[in-house]
Amino acid sequence: MRFNEMSLGDGAGTSLLKVFHSSKVKTGKRAFWEHHHTACELSTICSGAGRYTVSGKEYAFHEGDVFLFGSHEVHCITDISPEFPFDLLNIQFEPRILWGGNGTFGVKLLQIFFHRSNLFENRIQRDNSATKQIRDKIFSLEKELAERKFGYEIKAKTLLFDMLLSLSRDYGYIDATGNREPVSADVLNQLEHAANFMDENLEQEITLEEIAKHAAMNKTYFSTMFKRFNGISPWDYITIKRVEKAVALIKTTSLSKLEIAQRCGFNSSSNFYKAFHKVTGHSPGEI
Repeated sequence: MRFNEMSLGDGAGTSLLKVFHSSKVKTGKRAFWEHHHTACELSTICSGAGRYTVSGKEYAFHEGDVFLFGSHEVHCITDISPEFPFDLLNIQFEPRILWGGNGTFGVKLLQIFFHRSNLFENRIQRDNSATKQIRDKIFSLEKELAERKFGYEIKAKTLLFDMLLSLSRDYGYIDATGNREPVSADVLNQLEHAANFMDENLEQEITLEEIAKHAAMNKTYFSTMFKRFNGISPWDYITIKRVEKAVALIKTTSLSKLEIAQRCGFNSSSNFYKAFHKVTGHSPGEI
């Protein structure tokens, strides 16, 4: 398998957008690999064919298809045809990139994840003329992160916003009858402050009360608002981020599993192994 990764950070060490390009992947049927992450995904099949399984539903895919997944949607490629080489370009982005630091500007784009109509399918309509344009912009975004020319950060975000706007207006995927309770820029700023606090203190024993305090909210309201704009609960967010940090340490250091667990905020080896398997579908020794 050949794998290439590029990312765009927030200036404080958190990657808000990543591009993964996978090729030369082993073909054939594969077991459903349940894994979890904090990011949403927008991807295109560059070549090859197979099947995606999303929450028990299967989608056949082939070259040219575009897929969209929310941070709350468990999905996995469960079959890759040996007939053609498989090549996948995948953009992962934190929901925060849509509303953090943007006031309320990008909030509407979250509706494609949390206020969908019954027309929505994770495999975007093949016969819609907008789909090819979205696919072209996925490639353009990859090129921006690869070349890193002046203003590439702005261009990459603009491309992402433009693709999500097209998905929201050109397909009938948004439920126009849903409740759209307005949110203030102050609330979003408070949530971003709390998310930054979590990112910076993954190795510490932090409590929900402490996190909510950084958002100037009570625990219940904070948990509700955090999930509303991120798709997952604060504790799921922390657990996934801790495991992602552990994966990076496993790949780049010779630390023992116990040392890694401690550096990632887990108070026992059993909790570490349990969380690791839940998030990645593997044990630490299999990475």
